[in-house]
Amino acid sequence: MRVLLPVVAALTLGSSASAAAVWAGVNATTAGYGVHAGTALLPVPFIGTLGLEGSAEFPWSANASTSSRYAAGVTLRDLNIPLSRVDAFASLGGQLTVPTAIPGGSTQNQFALYGEAGLRGPVLGPAGWRAFVRASSAGQLGAGVGLELRF
Repeated sequence: MRVLLPVVAALTLGSSASAAAVWAGVNATTAGYGVHAGTALLPVPFIGTLGLEGSAEFPWSANASTSSRYAAGVTLRDLNIPLSRVDAFASLGGQLTVPTAIPGGSTQNQFALYGEAGLRGPVLGPAGWRAFVRASSAGQLGAGVGLELRF
């Protein structure tokens, strides 16, 4: 019992970087730039917060091989990293890639499943940073950084 008490205390120190009811932010990714927003559905005791998140991303430049990405998924956020002000998140969902309307380019929309994981931390007040990696069932890999407002 004496060993368990310090472990529990360490895990609960500074519980989450910032549990939020709603959040919205901007991202710069390996493929382009975008926005994301979400809302918390319910807290998961001792783990984090379950929520819904949507995003839209656009290519850095339009050419025949670029696409915009629209996604929606379920996210588990506020996964506390003990003794830090940083927390982790993980998301699963579906994405639709829509080709840029360039003559000679692809006109086929593509649906795929995606998984995303990353870290979040505070900057100032309700603003925080976010860094993530993403993979999809369509074989797309990517990463990004961004700023997020949490309320």
